[in-house]
Amino acid sequence: MDRRRFVKAVGAGVAGLTAGCSAEPTGDGDATDTSDGSTDSTGTADGTVTGTASGTPVLRVGTYPSFVDAPSSSPGPWLKEQFEAEHDAELKWFPPESNMDYFLQRRQQGVTIDTDLFLGLTPENLVKADRETGDGESLFTSVDTSALSNVGHVVDDYRFDPQERAIPVGASYISLVYNQHAFDERGVDAPQTFDDLASDPYENGLIVPNPQNSETGLEFLFWTVDHFGEDGYLDYWSKLMNNGTQILKDWGTAYDAYSKGEAPMVVSFSTDQVYADRYDQDMAKHQIGFPNGEGYAYVEGAAPFTGTDKMGLATEFIDFVLQPEIQAEIAQRNVALPAVDNADLPDDFDELVHEPETIVSFGYDELMGNVEPWLDDWSQQIASN
Repeated sequence: MDRRRFVKAVGAGVAGLTAGCSAEPTGDGDATDTSDGSTDSTGTADGTVTGTASGTPVLRVGTYPSFVDAPSSSPGPWLKEQFEAEHDAELKWFPPESNMDYFLQRRQQGVTIDTDLFLGLTPENLVKADRETGDGESLFTSVDTSALSNVGHVVDDYRFDPQERAIPVGASYISLVYNQHAFDERGVDAPQTFDDLASDPYENGLIVPNPQNSETGLEFLFWTVDHFGEDGYLDYWSKLMNNGTQILKDWGTAYDAYSKGEAPMVVSFSTDQVYADRYDQDMAKHQIGFPNGEGYAYVEGAAPFTGTDKMGLATEFIDFVLQPEIQAEIAQRNVALPAVDNADLPDDFDELVHEPETIVSFGYDELMGNVEPWLDDWSQQIASN
């Protein structure tokens, strides 16, 4: 796969603060400051906000905390400002620390979801929502894609919802990030295959975020299922563990341990060099590896909640987010990739972003009914030992 999606930008270009896609939840609280002046909490009104005192409609958007918590670099505050400048509406962010679980719990408790849509929905989030709502009303509702002017440029590999409730708005690739100095000291080349990772030259060489707590780790688990099959992935994980692979709590913990030199490799994101370059880090410690030439697509979507009385405004917001110039800016601030193929980005961004020869991903139909069994089997055989 060789898609040259990145060309010289006209205008935008702002530094980000994270080492890759930043959707990893890092806490278990219920709410946080939006850092744009509009603080939300679980103590807000039960009904969907319908407007301000002046009559301006309010669109309430759920997301993950890191999308909004750094005003100078996170996409959220900038996106709010741009959207409000072009639309007669107020955008209010609501970033619960428990991410999508907050909204699922409210639905299961029969409590009104006082939010209009969620930005940052992954395929496994959507599958979990559908599985836990069962035969009841879906947590999300379909979008009229004919109202999305740039939807035809969404990368086909990123589309994951056959019902078009979740529209892709951002992406990255799960990959290895490795320290070339460490391999030079061992006198070995960087690993090229999955089998290499479980071999003697790379003993005690890999850190993986726990799939039970981490989207990054979970998608690495999916990747191994794709590569080795349902009958072979657990055997492969056993080989990894016997070779000294560490499984740490979440992506942040794993990446921090890697940064401190606890192992020469970590499962992270293929945009890592963008972060490293912006902070003048030693690029040899931020090399990107795609085992067997593969990378697992980490995709985020935006989906309206069922029952919102702001469906028209929610659709306008998704249309706005998909515009090429908005996609380009979000990608740079989030240290990620656009979901569309016509976003213009700076040459230096293009040079630092790595893409695999082969994209691996499971869509909705492949994940439905499988996520829980795969993870349960992994937990019993690998995590419990």
